Amino acid sequence: DSKMIQLRCESGAYPGQVKRWSYNQKDLFELYTNGYKRVYDVKIINKKYLLAEEDAERGMYFVSIRFDDNDIHVNVKTPLINYTDKGCVRLK
Repeated sequence: DSKMIQLRCESGAYPGQVKRWSYNQKDLFELYTNGYKRVYDVKIINKKYLLAEEDAERGMYFVSIRFDDNDIHVNVKTPLINYTDKGCVRLK
């Protein structure tokens, strides 16, 4: 299924900023307000969580998204920093 699902979250790396995530069965996109975009390969996706990774020049980037009933949050691990985007809302 190539239909894109979008999330809007509070950025864990840049407090006060809104960040968007967009994903389908194959790709996960991290979208910043300044237009910067990072693309991850989806490894696992089901109703409870999504796991994705990118093999970048600086090293591996990992993203896990938990789809709890009333709380969606995105954990990001990079070679430089780890952070969690919280307060995520699924956009229609």
